[in-house]
Amino acid sequence: MKKKLLIQLCLLICTYSFGQEGKVIDAIREKFQKWQPVVKDELKTSSKFYHYVWGENYRNDEWCSSETYDEDKLLCQIASVIEDINLGTYVHYDNYSISGDWYISSDYYFNKDNNLYFVFWRMNTYQAEEPLTVEKRLYFNFDGEPIRTIQTKYKMNTISKSNASFADQNVEYESQLNRMGFYNTWKNK
Repeated sequence: MKKKLLIQLCLLICTYSFGQEGKVIDAIREKFQKWQPVVKDELKTSSKFYHYVWGENYRNDEWCSSETYDEDKLLCQIASVIEDINLGTYVHYDNYSISGDWYISSDYYFNKDNNLYFVFWRMNTYQAEEPLTVEKRLYFNFDGEPIRTIQTKYKMNTISKSNASFADQNVEYESQLNRMGFYNTWKNK
């Protein structure tokens, strides 16, 4: 009897949790849709920040508010930032591999309190059985904890799904906007 009651209680809690998770994800998808016209209109003219590395094993790095043309420094990231009084802050990262084996594009969505709620991450990689585009979507709850991750693989730059294996990479993110690498350069601009 106790075992049956415990199982029913667990099922009830799981059903409630997944229902709440679904509502949060639906709200995130709605915010994502509201951002799309803003991104389309403003991304090209948004504030841009450039991350350079140099030195032995690329130990030195700096963020700049303008492009630097120094043959000793390698550009590894560009961050584009859009602020919207009603939506929060959108950050787009272009990440370049030094070896040229991959390229990662990431979109970070922060609410008006500068808390991360969604990441849309795309990687083009040659470190795979066939050239791939890998997409990952990370959804976060109100506490900044990941609640769902969706991954899809495509033949590179197509809509044809693939089952090829590849050298995976973790999605890098910060749950607070002020912890992003470019933040101090942006705010001190």
